Amino acid sequence: MKTTSMNKVSDFNAKTWDQWSQEDFVWTVPCSAEQFAKIKERDIELILTPMKKAPLWWFEGVGKRVLGLASGGGQQGPVLAAHDYCVTILDNSMRQLKAERLVAERESYPILALQADMTLPFPFKDETFDMIIHPVSNCYIEDLQPTWNECYRVLRHAGVLMAGWTNPIVYMFDDESLENQDAPLIIRNKLPYNGRLEIEKGAELSLDTGYQFSHTLEAQIGGQLKAGFMLKDFYEDTDPNDHLGQYTSIFAASLAVKL
Repeated sequence: MKTTSMNKVSDFNAKTWDQWSQEDFVWTVPCSAEQFAKIKERDIELILTPMKKAPLWWFEGVGKRVLGLASGGGQQGPVLAAHDYCVTILDNSMRQLKAERLVAERESYPILALQADMTLPFPFKDETFDMIIHPVSNCYIEDLQPTWNECYRVLRHAGVLMAGWTNPIVYMFDDESLENQDAPLIIRNKLPYNGRLEIEKGAELSLDTGYQFSHTLEAQIGGQLKAGFMLKDFYEDTDPNDHLGQYTSIFAASLAVKL
């Protein structure tokens, strides 16, 4: 069996997001000028999962230096910049970063947008940021622990990590049954799902999906605790337009604090 390197996985997933950024996808449509004007007039409304907004109190008492981790696309960055945060965006997709820069240039605010792989050591010194916002995206990396460890390293004392993630149950079901609202949901995969291993066994590799991975609660929440964080809050979210989302929550978000 031919094995696939982690660099190859990251490179392919970057191409997947480059393709999605050219489509009308929930995580790739950048903030418009009209939306930005409205954002400036109201309290922070930031999404880590598709539907719910992060509670306003999550931002209270936190400093202004923020890292948007895998957060390109011109969505979360503009929300934070409009409220006077000093924003750095790290993303593996050049097109997502291009959208981020275009919004910043249009609205005349400073931003640092870097292309980097979040599975590798972050290109920042220890204790650089007060806050990390990490919208749903870690389903595209195989091992979460190095990423949680790096988040802890680059945050200052009492800094916060706001992370959105996918309910692993999504990966139990056949893709076609998830996409067809009228079809019965069919269980296809054993968890945890590992897209790299499935493709090495002969599954089709497509830019429509990229390499994806389910993660246990032990890896998501336990991994943050193992890195040194204290879990402070948590919420679940769904998508009523998703077949499985009609029956259960399919996303979650957590707030963790560096002790």
